[in-house]
Amino acid sequence: GSPSRPEPVRLAGGDQIFGVDEDGSPLFGLRPGSQAALDIAASASVSFAAHAPTGGAQAGCAVTLLGSAAEAELPAELAKKLARQTGVGKEELEGRQWWRLAPCHVHFTDALHARDAWVSPDEYAAAQANPLAESLGAVLAKLNANHAADLARLAGMLQGEAAEAAAPLGEYAAADEETLSAEILSVDPDGFDLGFRPAGKGGAL
Repeated sequence: GSPSRPEPVRLAGGDQIFGVDEDGSPLFGLRPGSQAALDIAASASVSFAAHAPTGGAQAGCAVTLLGSAAEAELPAELAKKLARQTGVGKEELEGRQWWRLAPCHVHFTDALHARDAWVSPDEYAAAQANPLAESLGAVLAKLNANHAADLARLAGMLQGEAAEAAAPLGEYAAADEETLSAEILSVDPDGFDLGFRPAGKGGAL
C-alpha cells in the first residue's frame, strides 16, 4: 500500500509557472500574496502531479510527488528555459515567489506498460530525463504521419514473430496477412514503443 503521509496542499489551476531542476524537483513560480503561496507557507506538505496530455499516445501516464516545500532561487538556466517555453518575460519571472518541492514520496503511473508503483526519492532523483521530452509530441506526430506504411509493415512482422514463438514446434502457421494500424507511442535514446491493432478495429493500440 501507499506510505503514510500528512494531507498535502494541492497545487492546481491558476496562472502558476513551474519548472524542474536537475534532480527532478519542481520549482513553482507563484504570485506573491496569492492563495497558493499562502497555503504553501502554512503547510508542512505539498503535492504535485504531472499528467500526459489527454488524447495523446501517452495519455494516462503520470507522476505524483509529495513532500515539503521551501522558498528557493530560480536558477538562471531554468529561467531562460521557462521564458522560452512560456513567453513570460524575465522581469515577471524574477518577480514571482519561487518554491522548491523536495519529494519524500514519488508515485508513477506508466500507462504504456501497465505499471503503477511507488519509487524512492533517491531512485527518482537518479533517473535520467528523456532528452527528447520537450519535442516528443512533434517527433511522434512526424514519425507517425510520414512512416505509417513502414510502421504497419513492422507491426505485421512483429506480430508474426510473436505468433511463431508462441506456437508448438512444427505447428506454426504464418499469421494472417491482415493490414495493421500501427503508431509509435514513445521515443527515447534506448528505442521506441510501438502499438498496433488490426486495421478498422476500434479500441486502444
